[in-house]
Amino acid sequence: MDTLHDQAFHTDRWPMDVLEGHLHGPLFDVQIHSTRWQGRGEAVFEPSMCFIEMFLSTARQVSGTYLRDAPPNDYALLGNISLIPERAPLYCRWTPGAQRSVSCMFDVARLFERAAVDEAEWRWPSFDLEKALNIQNEYVRVGLRRIAEELLSPGFASAMQIECSLLFVALELQRHFAGGDPPGRSGPGKLSGRHLGILRSMIIDTPGGPPTIGELAAACGMGGRQLALSYRRTTGATLRTFVAETRLERAKRQLLDGRTLIKQIAFDSGFQSSAAFTAAFRKATGKTPVEFRSAKAVSWHN
Repeated sequence: MDTLHDQAFHTDRWPMDVLEGHLHGPLFDVQIHSTRWQGRGEAVFEPSMCFIEMFLSTARQVSGTYLRDAPPNDYALLGNISLIPERAPLYCRWTPGAQRSVSCMFDVARLFERAAVDEAEWRWPSFDLEKALNIQNEYVRVGLRRIAEELLSPGFASAMQIECSLLFVALELQRHFAGGDPPGRSGPGKLSGRHLGILRSMIIDTPGGPPTIGELAAACGMGGRQLALSYRRTTGATLRTFVAETRLERAKRQLLDGRTLIKQIAFDSGFQSSAAFTAAFRKATGKTPVEFRSAKAVSWHN
């Protein structure tokens, strides 16, 4: 299929590529690719809309620069998350290997217009294009991970889900380029937005039992007691409550997919049995997982 991504990439040496997931709408085109490069190659990538990509594997095969005819030393490896603005030609090179990624093209102006965001508020601040090839932002990562999940297991209103996730990603990018955390989110003895993003992404992305307080603390570069106290100062709630609520949110999202077994959701939420999961879910929501899933299915058809 001649997608927006294909139109933007110009190369004489195309790698082997498997399209694992694809959804497009008037404002976006999102895909999951498994790519294998048999040898070295190069190309020019010039997206027709704003483009952001997150690698789902640890391998790093692609490097890039915005300087035409740049020497090899000027090519930098793309980071875990890379942003390429609309009509900004990126000169790419790759080495043999395999890589998996979720990539998104989206019309940022129309996306914000639909969300009724004032034009003066959403425009990107000035930023270094080269630094945008390696974005370190946990909120953006969580948003892109959500898009990847939707592509791999599409369900009810997938296009709407993805558009909402892209809006979230775009807002976080705008904030990221402007610099700093939102007012009131960080301060003496409090956690930064980056720390909160790390906690949330670890809790959501860790299969089976939730990560321990020690594991969460190590990811944030502090001790367990310090993390617990800082989290309470920042949010007014306990860290254990946050872990439980976030895992419950993850379970609710999984229940929306009628193809996923309850016992699998129970395991992914850290419970040893379906019965224990059902009891905890009913205590928190007033419904069993089956009742919750059935109620959502009925509401979709009405």
